[in-house]
Amino acid sequence: MKRAGLWLRAARPYAYSTSVIPVLIGALHVRGRGGPFSGLHLGVTLAAALLIHTAANLWNDYFDFKLGVDRAGGGTGSGMLVRGEMTPAQIFGGASLCALASLALGLWLAGRAGWGLAWLFPFGFLGALLYCAGRFSPKHVALGEVWLFLTMGVGLTLGGAMAQTGKFSWGAIAAGTPAGLLMTLLLYINNIRDMRSDREAGLATLPMRLGARPYRLPVALTLAMAYGLTGWLAWTGHAPPTVWLAWVSLPQALWWARPVWRGNVGEAQVKGVAMLHLSFGVLFAVGLALA
Repeated sequence: MKRAGLWLRAARPYAYSTSVIPVLIGALHVRGRGGPFSGLHLGVTLAAALLIHTAANLWNDYFDFKLGVDRAGGGTGSGMLVRGEMTPAQIFGGASLCALASLALGLWLAGRAGWGLAWLFPFGFLGALLYCAGRFSPKHVALGEVWLFLTMGVGLTLGGAMAQTGKFSWGAIAAGTPAGLLMTLLLYINNIRDMRSDREAGLATLPMRLGARPYRLPVALTLAMAYGLTGWLAWTGHAPPTVWLAWVSLPQALWWARPVWRGNVGEAQVKGVAMLHLSFGVLFAVGLALA
């Protein structure tokens, strides 16, 4: 029981909504467009997404510990390695098992929905593994936000759609972009909070490149693009009018942004943008489901 608790803490399931939301949006976009829809396929896709997400979290812990990013007095990640509660070999092995299990589910889905889905597998695997694997990885050269948007915002949304149809869909990517932008904002805010420890560890994150104050502009632009694109999708018919429901979360976004605009970014703001992403994503998905 104690070991299960350690693995649960290492996996960091509190962030799983960032995998669930894009898969739901991709699948429900297909359903709303009158395409084939299988609840079984959706369930298996969600399981595969959560497994590769878990692998990414564990690999992130492993490489951050090995490279000195997570250390006593600095960043901690899940804390399993810094506190010595688990070994690097255990963390790396657990990540690899999760990735293989995700691949097995993906192969099953490809056999049923179409093998066009299979080209996403190396994209997802390498996206999870290479995010922080070395000093020239995206996390270390201010490309973490771009990497996250492409692998999870785009990749998981497309996976959710292709697990239903087996076919590539630009429409699904467009539908997933607003929530994907808010997911990217979550990492951006997390990097603002961690600027001091990241600088000491030799990282070069996007907020560090932008400097102390200009980081506020990307926050405002990202929020404007997320809500503006939602309205554009509904207005032009690229998504059903019911996705306007996502705008119900706008007061929450504005309330969250007030302290960030004043330069106050801490744990409360990181949790706040995570909740905003969840609220927005669920409302957008419900809007698709109502179509």
